[in-house]
Amino acid sequence: MKFRLILILLLLSNTTLFASKTNLVFDDYDSIAKRIIKIKSTIPVEYNQYVQRYINEFVANDNGQTNQLLAKGLYLLPDIEKLLKKNRLPIELRFVAVSLSNLDARKVSTEGGSGIWQLKYHVAKTYGLKINSYIDERRDPIKSTEAASKYFEDLYKIYEDWNLTIAAFYSSPLHINKAIRQSGGNLDYWKIHSYLPEEYQKTIPRFIASFYLFTHYRDHKFSVQAFKSIHTDTVSIKNWTTFDQISKIMDIDKEFLKNYNPIFKKFIIPYTPKKYYLTIPASKAKDFKLREDSLYVFQDKEPGLVTIPDNLPKTIQPKDTATNANDSALSNPEDSATQLEPKPKPKPETETLKGQALINYTVKRGDGLGKIAAKYNCTITEIKKWNRLKSNTIKPGQKLKIYVPKSQLSKYKKKK
Repeated sequence: MKFRLILILLLLSNTTLFASKTNLVFDDYDSIAKRIIKIKSTIPVEYNQYVQRYINEFVANDNGQTNQLLAKGLYLLPDIEKLLKKNRLPIELRFVAVSLSNLDARKVSTEGGSGIWQLKYHVAKTYGLKINSYIDERRDPIKSTEAASKYFEDLYKIYEDWNLTIAAFYSSPLHINKAIRQSGGNLDYWKIHSYLPEEYQKTIPRFIASFYLFTHYRDHKFSVQAFKSIHTDTVSIKNWTTFDQISKIMDIDKEFLKNYNPIFKKFIIPYTPKKYYLTIPASKAKDFKLREDSLYVFQDKEPGLVTIPDNLPKTIQPKDTATNANDSALSNPEDSATQLEPKPKPKPETETLKGQALINYTVKRGDGLGKIAAKYNCTITEIKKWNRLKSNTIKPGQKLKIYVPKSQLSKYKKKK
């Protein structure tokens, strides 16, 4: 538990107490190139002008951001490394999180990624993370690292090359496959780099620059101060409530609640039978038990801070909704919050698969969903949807439905 709490704080803290600013020195390119060549890594790292661009950004240390990043990383990355080791993945992958998010759990990219690994919505859902109007588990550093590990594993089964795997992790296999075709079938990342969309060309260069920074920060005269953790505890939440209400009743700083509980998107904690847990200062744990009931009681004079008696927060209570509709939403054991939002009607299968031809594929020994998806130029998510699979596990002899463009049916039939 202590590991989890320190982990979240390191991800989200905006203080500058972690590291001291220093006078930074730009080394000549030849020295940097020699250092990178000597870095021991199971993932090939190369020095070029693209990598140097991001090294320059780190060394510039604008507003002390690199000092803060180093301090976060030096305490956080060893714990991510343990999770990667547990999943039998190269520990160098921890620097992918640095390169994509600067270890900011609340970061949301223009491409739709979120959390320290910048996982996109469909990827996160494929690997079991919960995302709805109130919760985004991509922001949970532990759960997101576990999901990222599974995604890395599936991508590596496709490309059998870590640079291509990392590039596909942030973009998508479709972008990588297209770049490979446009480059004439090259499987060397640097030969497809220029064929990738511009927004995805940064992934590998920034990964190598991040790796270099954490390996040679002392050579650039960075110094990092020790971090003193805050003792915390977790409590279960039994009903709808908000950060505002908890802050008011418990006298806990709202910024503390935000920083230690990043998965709550709107600072509202919804109710589900599974319950959610909140991290608070350990000194407040005993007081929480004494005051807990007041966190859920509707107070008419302060409607902005409380929940109403029928279990729905006032901020989302639907207008002109019959009582039986509310009861139905709250009876859902999976997620009562999501039931309050209208869901689009699913399109008929014949419409969504218009222009597609069906191939019945028999799973062979050594097959994985990622490998099959690459073979038929589709996604893992699509295969699972077509076959109503609840997990990524398949076994030899299993029959799978694969849909391909009718115009390319003969080409894909040969791949069976």
